[in-house]
Amino acid sequence: METEDLMKERRYMAAWQSIKGMGARRIRSLISRFGSAQNAWQADGEAVAEAAGLGVQKAGHINTARNQFDWEGQEKLLRSRKVQLVTFQEEAYPELLKQTYNAPAVLFYQGILPENDKTAAIVGARKATPYGLNAAHTLSEQLARQGVFIISGGARGIDTRAHTGALRGGGRTIAVVANGLDRTYPPENRRLFEEICDAGGAIVSEFSFGVEPLACNFPARNRIIAGMARCVIVVEAAARSGALITSDFALEEGRDVFAVPGSIFSTMSQGTNGLLRNGAIILTRAADVLDEYGWQNVKKEEGKPACVLPDRERQVYEALQESQALPVEQLVMHTGLSAADISCILVNLILHNLAEELLPGLYVRCPAQNVSP
Repeated sequence: METEDLMKERRYMAAWQSIKGMGARRIRSLISRFGSAQNAWQADGEAVAEAAGLGVQKAGHINTARNQFDWEGQEKLLRSRKVQLVTFQEEAYPELLKQTYNAPAVLFYQGILPENDKTAAIVGARKATPYGLNAAHTLSEQLARQGVFIISGGARGIDTRAHTGALRGGGRTIAVVANGLDRTYPPENRRLFEEICDAGGAIVSEFSFGVEPLACNFPARNRIIAGMARCVIVVEAAARSGALITSDFALEEGRDVFAVPGSIFSTMSQGTNGLLRNGAIILTRAADVLDEYGWQNVKKEEGKPACVLPDRERQVYEALQESQALPVEQLVMHTGLSAADISCILVNLILHNLAEELLPGLYVRCPAQNVSP
C-alpha cells in the first residue's frame, strides 16, 4: 500500500527533475546528502549548491525555480492526465533501466509498466519504406504473440508500426516519448497511445509537464528505450539516424543489437547494413530473437482452422506480396479482375487479417497465415 510519504517523495523528485540542469546524477547526489528529495527541496540554497556541485549562476537559477514551482499545476495535470510517477528507489521502476548508467530519477507514465525483462525495442526510420514498415509490423506482432513486451518511441514510421504490430499480436507495448505527457507527439498518434494504455501498455517520459518534443530531447528519450529493453532491433535506418543512437546506447549498456538487412540500393538500409558489418546480430525472423533468449512457445495458436478462400479472393491473396506494397492497378494486371472487384476483395482479406493497407492505396499480404491450399 502506498504511503503518504512515498507519494510526496515522488512529487518532490518530479519537481527536481523539472528544473533545467538538474539531471539524474545531481538529484541522486542531493538525496544522498539530505536523505530524501523532500529534505533537499527544503534545504538551504548554499547547501543544495554544494551537494549538487553547482556554480553561483546555476544555483541562483535553481533557487528561483524552487520558489516559483507550480505545485497546484503539477497536481492538476497528474490527475487530469492520469499520469503516475515511479522513482528509481522503487521496485516498480523498470529493472533493466535501473541498471543503466544514467537512469532518470523519476518516470512519468500512463498505463502499466512491464513486470519483467522480457522486453525488446524496435526502432527505425520515420520516413520508412513499405519494406521497413511491413518488417516492423510483422516482427512486432510475432514477438508480441510470444509474450514479448515491445518498446519503441511513438514516432511516425517504424515506431508506429512496431506499436500497432504489438497490438495486432494481442501483446503489450510501451511508447517512450520526448515530451511532457500533457503533450501528444505526433498528434495523429493520440488514438494509438490510448489503445496502448487500454491494452495494458504504457506511455513513458522523463520530461515534466509543459516540455515540447524538441530535437534535443530525442537522444535522452533514446537512452530510455535502449535502457528498458533486453535487446534493440533496428529495422530500417539511414546512415545518420536516431535509431543508430539508440543502438549505440544499447551497446554501451551491454545490450544486444539486432539489425534487419535491407537492399544495398536503398539509402534507408545503409544504417542497418552498416550495423551488420560492425557485428550486429542479423535478424530475418522473430524466431532469431526468441531463440536467443529462450522465449519461444509462450503463446500458441493450436488448432486454428485453415482459412478457405473462394477462387477470386485466392487470386488476389496470392498476387499480394509480403515484401512489397502493391497498388490496386498492379493487382488488376496480375489477376485480370476489375478494380472494383479487387477493392471489395481487399476489404474482406483485411477483415480476416490476410492483407493490410500499409500506406494509402498500397496493400501487402499478412505473413504466416493459415490459408488452405
